[in-house]
Amino acid sequence: MRISMHIEKLKYFIDLYECRNYIETARKNFISQASISQYISSLEKEFNTKFFDRSVTPIQPTLAGKMLYNNAKWC
Repeated sequence: MRISMHIEKLKYFIDLYECRNYIETARKNFISQASISQYISSLEKEFNTKFFDRSVTPIQPTLAGKMLYNNAKWC
């Protein structure tokens, strides 16, 4: 079950990375914006880093976010 949770979080991360918008990502995955935010925050806590700069619109990936995206796309 733990592996499936990581895969789910990575899927949401990839979608957010590509959409750059929490609302659009939530709609795409048929879940709430709050859920997307919680999944991304949980992933950032697990890795102890920020993957997105939320101070700009649209959100932008950090260097760590770009690296995770490049690696996650290969999984």
